[in-house]
Amino acid sequence: MKIRLVYLLFLTILCAIVLPASKNGRASQDKTGNTGAPGDEANANGTPRICTHCHFGAAAPEVSVRVLDANGDMVTTYIPGQQYVARVAINTNVATLTGFGFQMIALRDNGNVDLDGFSDPGNNTVNNYKIASIPNGRTYAEHDNVSVNNGQFNVVWTAPPAGTGPVTFYAAGNAVNRNGSTNGDGAAAATLKLTEQGATSTSDLAVTPVQLTVWPNPVVHTAQVEVNLVQAGRYQFRVYDVSGQTIWQTAQQLGQGITRLELPAGDWAPGMYLVEATDGVRRNVVKMVKY
Repeated sequence: MKIRLVYLLFLTILCAIVLPASKNGRASQDKTGNTGAPGDEANANGTPRICTHCHFGAAAPEVSVRVLDANGDMVTTYIPGQQYVARVAINTNVATLTGFGFQMIALRDNGNVDLDGFSDPGNNTVNNYKIASIPNGRTYAEHDNVSVNNGQFNVVWTAPPAGTGPVTFYAAGNAVNRNGSTNGDGAAAATLKLTEQGATSTSDLAVTPVQLTVWPNPVVHTAQVEVNLVQAGRYQFRVYDVSGQTIWQTAQQLGQGITRLELPAGDWAPGMYLVEATDGVRRNVVKMVKY
């Protein structure tokens, strides 16, 4: 019991020392990523070390990530090379929490590769964010200083080239009471997955040659998936909705040539789905509508 109390006391003192040094961003000041993304800083037990490691005591705020197009509309797919706004919003009902900070990174799902797509506004007063890199080469968008009474950060993001595939945004945010310590603060994390628009184009097939067909499309009860493989291997098949939630999946060892699978779509909610086939290197996605 004494050891635990000593550890908690040490952690509190450490966070009180680190906090002033981190008010300008963890990547900038401490050279660490704390978004909860794969490859970011972790605790001794392997769990992600995000803002909650130091900022605790108050109710956790609601942290969300949204990507907006030029019209200000939220998107769930990206057009390669197009510019968007990646918005991190931190909302809290705790009246004493009046300062806000965040850190965000966007990774390619295949290999968790940093896409380095964020743009520095060139003026730290614009949305109060900046771009910072750490020694392992990763680059983050994060607050430049404690944002007072405004928990919304709009970061310019340019989508990656065609053939990149799904991208996931990882963000952590904190709401602080600005008392000079971490006591009484709150923190949380959020993710957002975007799929690539037009992933079945000729250029994508040249990169990931999985020939994939779904019929009937639209489907009412059962759909047939046909793949024509140029190389044998273990392939994963997944159906997910526009929010990125997996609805159905399977993995099979397949040979060259044509293979057909059956999709049991009868109980799925009406709407648009994406059907994916990949062996980890080759990949293709087609859209399917469920009536």
